[in-house]
Amino acid sequence: MAIVCIKQGVVEGSVLDGVYSFLGLPYSEPPIGDRRWRPASSPPAWEGVWDATCFGKAAIQIVDTGVELGAESSEDCLYLNIWTATLDRSAQQPVMVWIHGGGFLNGSSSMDVYSGRNLARHGVVVVSINYRLGAFGFLRHPEAGGNFAVSDWVAALRWVSENIEMFGGHRQNVTIFGQSAGAVAVRTLLCTPAARGLFHRAIIQSAGFEDYAATPSPNAERVNDTSEKFLNLLGSRDLDILRRIPTEQIRAASLTVCGTRPPPGYLHSPANLAWYPAPDDEVVTREFSGWDENVPVLFGCTQHEARAFWRPKGLHTSPGQEPSEIYTIDTLANMAKILACGGDHEMMNYLTNAKFSPYQALTELCTAAIWMEPAMATYHRFSALNRTTYCFIFSRISPATRRSGMLAYHGAELPYIFGKVSQNGVLKPWFANKASAVDVGLSATDRDFDAIDVQIADDVQNAWVTFAQTGIPRFSDGSPWPQCNTRDMQLTVIEDKMEAKHWDMDRVVSILSSLRDQTLN
Repeated sequence: MAIVCIKQGVVEGSVLDGVYSFLGLPYSEPPIGDRRWRPASSPPAWEGVWDATCFGKAAIQIVDTGVELGAESSEDCLYLNIWTATLDRSAQQPVMVWIHGGGFLNGSSSMDVYSGRNLARHGVVVVSINYRLGAFGFLRHPEAGGNFAVSDWVAALRWVSENIEMFGGHRQNVTIFGQSAGAVAVRTLLCTPAARGLFHRAIIQSAGFEDYAATPSPNAERVNDTSEKFLNLLGSRDLDILRRIPTEQIRAASLTVCGTRPPPGYLHSPANLAWYPAPDDEVVTREFSGWDENVPVLFGCTQHEARAFWRPKGLHTSPGQEPSEIYTIDTLANMAKILACGGDHEMMNYLTNAKFSPYQALTELCTAAIWMEPAMATYHRFSALNRTTYCFIFSRISPATRRSGMLAYHGAELPYIFGKVSQNGVLKPWFANKASAVDVGLSATDRDFDAIDVQIADDVQNAWVTFAQTGIPRFSDGSPWPQCNTRDMQLTVIEDKMEAKHWDMDRVVSILSSLRDQTLN
C-alpha cells in the first residue's frame, strides 16, 4: 500500500510492479440533489484515510453500449485516477491528464483501455478523469446556465494543480489529452478562460477540429434546441422540481433527444450528436481565450475513422440492422446530400466511378467529412495563428484489424498510446464487450499484434511522452516531428513506421475542402 497526504486529507493507494495507483479520488463535491446542474466545486475534506484502491463511480451512461466500464454508474461521478512510478515530490515529472471519449453520452476513465499504468513507466504521472454526460453535463437552462461538464474538466485541472506534486508530478508541466469527445473537451479547454494556466501542452485525437465543411456542426443553437426539447419532455423548467426528478427519468429524456436516432435511409454519425460543449460567452468563448501562446498542440486522426461506427459486413452492428440492408447506394446518396451538401453530385460521381462498394464509399465519405477534412482545416487555422502545432495521421493496420476489415478505425491508436500492445496480447477494442469481442473478429486465437505493432507502440509512446516533457514530439532517433507549416503541409504518418511526409489531399477531401472555400467566400 501507499500513503499520500493531499490538501483534502490522507489517501491510501496501491503499488504493483513498481507503479503506484490511486483510484477514485474526488475532485469536486458530488453533483447530486441540490448540486445537480451546478458547476463543479472544491472537493470536501475528510478525516481518516480515503481508500484509493478502487475506481470511483462512472457517470450515468446516456447510451448503453454494453462496453465494460469497470465501475457502476451514478450521478455521483466526479472522480479521478492517478498512476505514477514515484512518490518523490522532487521528481517533478510531466503530468498527462486524460479525458475519455464516448460522444458525451457514454464512457468512463475506469475502462481498461485507459489504464495509465504502462504509460506511467515512461516517466510521466498519468491522471484520468470522469465527468458528467448527456443532459447531466450539457443542459442549457436559463437560470442554471450550462456547460457543467466543462466546469468538471476545469475543477479536475485545479485539483491537479493543487495536489499533483504529492504524486511526483510537476504542476507547471501539465498536458491535457483526449480522444473523440475527449478531444473536443481539449479543444473546448483552449476556449475556456478559467482553464488558462492550468495546462501547458494539449493533444487532440480524432475530434475537436474545425466545423464540418458542408453540414452543420454541433453548436450552441443545437444545444439550446435540445435543452428545450428535453425540458418539454420533463414538463417543467423549475430547477427545484428538476433536481428532484429521478436519475433514470433524466437519463431517458436525455437519450430521447441526444441525436443518435437517424431518419430512415440514413446512418447515424457523430455529426448528429446533440449534447455538446458550446460557446456561451460565460464558461466557453468563441475564440481561444484559454490557449496561452506558449502552449503547443499536437493533433490528428486515424486513416479509417468511420469503420468504428459503420462495421464491415459480417461484423457486429446496431441491434436489428444488417450491413446488407443499410450499406446501399441509396444510403450513400442520402449521406452525400448531408455530408457533402452542395457538392453531393460531384461526390457521388467520384465515389461510384472509383469502384468502391457502398460500404467502402460510405466510410470514405464519413471519414473525410467528419474527421480528415476538418483536421486539414485545423492545420491551416492553427498555422495561420502562428502557434506551435504538430499533426499526425495514424494509419497502422494490425493483423487483427486487417483480418476484421476495421483497419485504422476511430480509436485504433489507443492501445499503442496506453501500452496495450504485445505480440502475445489480445486486442480489446473500446467498442467490444466480452459477448461481442469474438463477433467483431478482434479476439481470434491467432496474433492480434506483431513485431511492427510493438515497435510502433514504443514510437508512439515516446512521441507522446517527449511532447509532454518538452512540448516537442520526437521520433525514436531523437529528431523532432515537423511542425505544421502551410507552405509544404508536413505531418507525421504512423503506419508500418513513423515518418514525416507531405500531406497529400485525396479527391474526397478535395471536394469537401472546395465546399468549405465556397462557404467562406
